[in-house]
Amino acid sequence: MSNYNVLTVDDNVQCINMLRSLLTQYPFIENIYSYSDPREVIDFLHTTKIDLIFMDIDMPYINGFKLAETIKNQFPHILLIFVTGHSDYAVHGYELYPVDFLLKPVSPLRLEKSLIQFHSHHKKGISPIENSVKVPKKITVRDKSSIHFINIQEINFVEKRGRKCIINIKEKKEIECSNTLNELEKMLVKHNFFRPHQSFLIPLSKIVEIKPDEYMRSYLIELENVKAEIRVSKNKYSELRNAVAENL
Repeated sequence: MSNYNVLTVDDNVQCINMLRSLLTQYPFIENIYSYSDPREVIDFLHTTKIDLIFMDIDMPYINGFKLAETIKNQFPHILLIFVTGHSDYAVHGYELYPVDFLLKPVSPLRLEKSLIQFHSHHKKGISPIENSVKVPKKITVRDKSSIHFINIQEINFVEKRGRKCIINIKEKKEIECSNTLNELEKMLVKHNFFRPHQSFLIPLSKIVEIKPDEYMRSYLIELENVKAEIRVSKNKYSELRNAVAENL
């Protein structure tokens, strides 16, 4: 295994020290650098070769997402792992294609999983965005007279309307099927679909935002290029946040 240079960026020095303590246990990590002031990071990267950055998000002066965007533009070879105490941030962080998204306090086992993913990306010489492109897969659904073969990547969401399930796909097309939502959930859960409500099934990768409704009593999900009111059941909100954080 190659030796790597790692940088941790966090305005909380205690968090830096805790993460550093965990990282020193891995012999393939040759050097660990740290910065508590995000304004100093770009200049440092121009002088030092870094393979992986552990990036906090909620920092003074520069938001972690903004800094990560600058790093991606100037140093595309550097891989990122976000580390934060707020799982809500995961909803917005996927656009930067991090290797992983860790929640504070960082679990040693969860960190090990992240480092395995990092090594896999680095060894193949490809970025997480390239690695995430998969061979298109399809599911088979039925209606009264036909069998439909649907590309999973084209599914925006699935909605239960009365006794029927409607599969909303690209270009706002809808396919009505006689499969139950439970049956569709079993087909799609292994492809990172989540059931936030008894009437909906959604792909985690297409979530843009989770926000309170106008009365601040429940939450709504906004999906990429989709105009639909998708609600989150109260008992599903925490599970959804964790699922988003785990599947970025």
